[in-house]
Amino acid sequence: MRFLVLVWLVLAIGCRAQPRVHKPGDEWLSAIKVEGNRAIDRDDLVPKLALYRVLDKRALDPYQLSIDTERIRAAYLRLGYFEVEVVARIETRPVKGTTAQTVIFKVVEGRRSTTQVEIRGLPPEVSQDSAREVVVLADGAPFDYTAYDLAKQSLLTLIEDAGYPHVQLQAAVLADRARGVATARFEVEPGSRATFGAISITGTEGPLADAILGRLTFQTGEPYSASAIAASQRALYDLGRFSTVRLEPDRSGSDVVAVRIAVTLGKLRELRYGFGLGYDPVTAEVRGRIGVSLIPRSHPLWTLAADLRPALSFSHDIDDPRIKLRALGSAHRLDLFAPNVRGELEASADFLTLEAYRTYGPRFRAGISSPLGVPWLLGRVGWLFEYLVFDEIHLTDPVDIEALNLDRNQRRGAFEVSLEADLRDNRIEPHFGLLASLRAMQGTAVAGSAMTYTQVTPELRLYAPIGKRIVLAGRARLGLLFGDVPVTERYYSGGASNQRGFPDRRLSPTRPGTDRGEPAFVVVGGTGLIETGLELRVPLGTVVVPFGTQLFLDGGDVVAKRADLDPFGLHWAVGAGLYAQVAGLKLRIDMGYRINRTGAGERSPDTVFGQNLTLHFGVGETY
Repeated sequence: MRFLVLVWLVLAIGCRAQPRVHKPGDEWLSAIKVEGNRAIDRDDLVPKLALYRVLDKRALDPYQLSIDTERIRAAYLRLGYFEVEVVARIETRPVKGTTAQTVIFKVVEGRRSTTQVEIRGLPPEVSQDSAREVVVLADGAPFDYTAYDLAKQSLLTLIEDAGYPHVQLQAAVLADRARGVATARFEVEPGSRATFGAISITGTEGPLADAILGRLTFQTGEPYSASAIAASQRALYDLGRFSTVRLEPDRSGSDVVAVRIAVTLGKLRELRYGFGLGYDPVTAEVRGRIGVSLIPRSHPLWTLAADLRPALSFSHDIDDPRIKLRALGSAHRLDLFAPNVRGELEASADFLTLEAYRTYGPRFRAGISSPLGVPWLLGRVGWLFEYLVFDEIHLTDPVDIEALNLDRNQRRGAFEVSLEADLRDNRIEPHFGLLASLRAMQGTAVAGSAMTYTQVTPELRLYAPIGKRIVLAGRARLGLLFGDVPVTERYYSGGASNQRGFPDRRLSPTRPGTDRGEPAFVVVGGTGLIETGLELRVPLGTVVVPFGTQLFLDGGDVVAKRADLDPFGLHWAVGAGLYAQVAGLKLRIDMGYRINRTGAGERSPDTVFGQNLTLHFGVGETY
């Protein structure tokens, strides 16, 4: 364990570069200072200077000094400080037989100009109000050249989307120093209005060509729109069949724009394999995966796949691992019944060794999913059926075994419904937005089930940037089970992606049992769950690899009876961690400390650090 922690710290901190040794008589740049700056922070100015690259290395270059003086002045001009003056001077001091140089940039900012916007020559289909909405420069507000620069493309896109593919824009900033006003003037020459013409496809035909046409957000005869072309290109990439997609509008005509769509087919066969390691103070797990997928040439909208996913989980005795195995075959069909409707069939065989029992048996799933009116809202309906055999029961009380239905094989059939609204800016590392989801299952005899139950699990995740780099992430999840609950559907919490004050699955109701033949409290899961948390993600820089830290507050509880759920009586844990971006993967190490409900008990974590301190390793974002 200590070795793993040491390795992680070495990765996070990296190898520090040794300071440069200067020979007697050398001149070298030791510091860069900025005086008089109020509008722009020194940390936003100095790292962008040419002299910054020779800091602590060699003497300054007068030519670079003059260029950097203009760079600082240009930074102020972009913010509307048209009266700014920047003067540089050099100070020297002896250091161990060498001469250390300090460059000091003296800034006299002057006043900042306010903004005035003029937009001329708009076509009749674009109102002055709609143009002002996309030109995010408020009259009377401090001038910002970056906002002015971005407004040019926004205004062009607005006019192109109104059907003007030949629009020209002349933009300029007129500085009136006497009045302290910067006039952002946009002169529009819209040209002639056009519609979409003929649409041609090269690179594929048949069902895939039909799938392309079904995903286009424009049709022949509709007004030309640049946004429609961009949205269509994204939709075609999301189809998952092409390695390249090009939409080439022909703007040579005056009033008709033909569109040529050129695609290149991606790989039809794929081999996937990998492995992973998981660790917490109670268990360690080694996971593997190998799979193949095939897209038949004769049926390019189908994907056939097979996967084998073995895992070994180790607790106190490395010679007696728990075995987990899933063999899975699946078939997915794009554009089932209609464009963007996806059908899926899945058959698997599971062999799982868990804390309270071992189970194995076949499983079958079928479902369809589709966006619901907008791309970010996805709905799914499905059917699930499985037959499970239970043996090696590790509970010692026959009453518990009967209450959990472990004294008999289980036939479970259920209808599934899920709804997901994904408004995140990035699915892998979100910085802004939200993800809201709702999953519901109804076990019934109509679906082939021997047990009647209902399961409802809503979840909400929120992401908000703080400044330019820091992200505040929040999460809330609720789980409720009603009726004759299948033991395999019961809730667990604790672990690297849940409540980090507990090891994996250890925030869960327990019952007396055995673990490797020894008396122990065995987790059995619950029918009610609450999970919540806040996490502050702070990049710290790059030393060998990008790294940073996360500070978190996690709360949660899992109860045997859902009526016992108390949102005001959760288990809470605080903690901190480090992460490093290695080969495109975010590797995390987190340490959580429980701050309430800390007494020894059936659900207290078994840790090597103490009763209430838990260490986790993870890959990717927590949520």
